[in-house]
Amino acid sequence: MSPGLSGYIVRRVLWAIPVLFLISIIVFFMLRLAPGDPVDAILGSRYQEDQARVLKEKYGYDKPVYVQYVKYLQNLAHGDLGVSTRHRDFTASEVIWPKVWVSTQVGLMAILITFGLGIPVGIYAAMARGTFLDPLTIGFWLALDAIPVYVLATLASWFFAVKLDLVNLSYRGVWSPNMIVPIMVMALPAVAGVARFMRASVIGVLGEDYIRTARAKGLRERTVVITHITRNALLPMVTVVGLTLPGIAFGSIFIETSFGIPGIARESLAAVLAPDYDVILALVLFGSALFVFANVVIDVIYGVIDPRVRVGANRGQ
Repeated sequence: MSPGLSGYIVRRVLWAIPVLFLISIIVFFMLRLAPGDPVDAILGSRYQEDQARVLKEKYGYDKPVYVQYVKYLQNLAHGDLGVSTRHRDFTASEVIWPKVWVSTQVGLMAILITFGLGIPVGIYAAMARGTFLDPLTIGFWLALDAIPVYVLATLASWFFAVKLDLVNLSYRGVWSPNMIVPIMVMALPAVAGVARFMRASVIGVLGEDYIRTARAKGLRERTVVITHITRNALLPMVTVVGLTLPGIAFGSIFIETSFGIPGIARESLAAVLAPDYDVILALVLFGSALFVFANVVIDVIYGVIDPRVRVGANRGQ
């Protein structure tokens, strides 16, 4: 990695610190000043002033908001994300990370299928431009994408579990055969977007001079497509892949609810409705950090794939 690109990455990482700090301030004060109180949610119809006062002292809600925030930052510096008021005997970390890991595994498998199918479908459609195969290919995936996810989940469950009796939809772990249906429901509709983006990228590359030169040299069409067209068309796709990756850690509320997957999407909804302050704030900060990290990784990959990025980084030093 060139010094210029290294300096650029360091600057991006350093800029991320005040960004995350600002996000923490905004979210923290929004949660604390918004209507609703986790202590009220805990006690419910059993609410009594004495019990409420004890709980507020326990969780620090009796202090001024700015004091609560300073205390939160002190705990965060030691890796303490706070205490879940919804799961009263667990810390926010104990609640979040196991569920994030479940959603990440499911999301990763889904995204591998999405891009594994979407990229070659987009290349095929672009190479078939001008024939009926182009709109037919893209149209099929667009039709699948047009089906609402809750409808597709219901149809897939009925067809594969009830009609064909091929799978048992009860959750038995991420790597059980039962997960093939929810993973496909997540992955297949998203193929349309990847395929359309890749098709447009390939069509843009087809008009470049170096493609005509490669064909004029007598190179086989397969070599031209793989070496020259696909490699250059994949460069814009790096951004799409990078910005998609942070989302895999947060799951899909419809998929997790429909198939009983104990992921973070269901927990996030429950934390918002509770409300569970520390869990919500931890998820926001975690998502923001992932997004910043994804952007830095995209910059590195661009520098590896395209030498012009390294040259530009050197000039900007």
